[in-house]
Amino acid sequence: MADVSQSKSYQYVLLAVIALCTVGVALAQIFHPVNTVSKAPQSVLPLAKSKQIAKAGIDRLEGRKARDGRLSVYELNERFSKIGYELDPVLNGQNAVPRVFVRSLPYDLSMLKQAEERKSMFFRTLLPLVLKINEEILANRAKVWALRHRLNIGLELKAEDRIWLDAAFSRYRVKPGKFDTLLTKLDMVPPSLILAQAAEESGWGTSRFAREGNALFGQWTFNPKDKGIVPLGRPAGKTHRIKSFDDLAGSLRSYIRNLNSHKAYAPLRQMRKQMRRKGQEFDGYRLAGTLDKYSERGEEYIVSIQSIMDKNDLRRFDGATLDDTDLNITVDRPLI
Repeated sequence: MADVSQSKSYQYVLLAVIALCTVGVALAQIFHPVNTVSKAPQSVLPLAKSKQIAKAGIDRLEGRKARDGRLSVYELNERFSKIGYELDPVLNGQNAVPRVFVRSLPYDLSMLKQAEERKSMFFRTLLPLVLKINEEILANRAKVWALRHRLNIGLELKAEDRIWLDAAFSRYRVKPGKFDTLLTKLDMVPPSLILAQAAEESGWGTSRFAREGNALFGQWTFNPKDKGIVPLGRPAGKTHRIKSFDDLAGSLRSYIRNLNSHKAYAPLRQMRKQMRRKGQEFDGYRLAGTLDKYSERGEEYIVSIQSIMDKNDLRRFDGATLDDTDLNITVDRPLI
């Protein structure tokens, strides 16, 4: 009987120990769960860490840490390949340009040894953004025409339309009611001209300003409220900086608005107006000939821009169109 009693006692103790262990494991799982569930891939990649990169310098240690949120050439090319995005079918008119919008150029673009590969990546990255911004401009232009027509036939505008129209006049530095002047300024810029200037000003996307601040066009700013990068070797006492942007779209919009509003580029706008009046396609090569005031280099700058257009046959880009399929993919890690 003693042996049986001891055996039962042993079993009770063993069961108690097992129960305690089970409870302990359960509590451990609750308070310190093991991460065994794989995360679903993000449909929108994180925004490029432009502020950290601009502050630290993309090639320094801190800059390298910040740039880890951006795509490499290989990664971006892989994404383009998955959707069948190549330049030749687009330029030959066989394919439309996919709505894939990239926030920043690949951080290692300058490491591509083959110039043609670097140019292809540069053009494929910027072209969808250029076409999208021109699309937006033409939509705004159509809205101005529609609102003008309503006023001409004696109809009142809705409050939100009046506010929108006032903002458009202000944005393009036009006196309210001067519709002809506004429509002269509010118009698209040919992709050939945009891409040629972006290539020239940013060293095909490899300049420090393009890499650290998405600054494709080297626009100066004296406004302390603007984001900007101090140029290396800036003379003492000077305060100008190169305006930086959260994404490439911001840089492109700022550049196009500059061409469309600054008094120095009135000749470009007048030539474009004449082309539109005659029903001609906008000729980026001819429009480039009006930009003698864009750079201190004057005529030499114009020759350089037109040379880029010729050597890379950029006029073919002027016929490119965005795909009607509303994918609106935004690639971040370099805005996708």
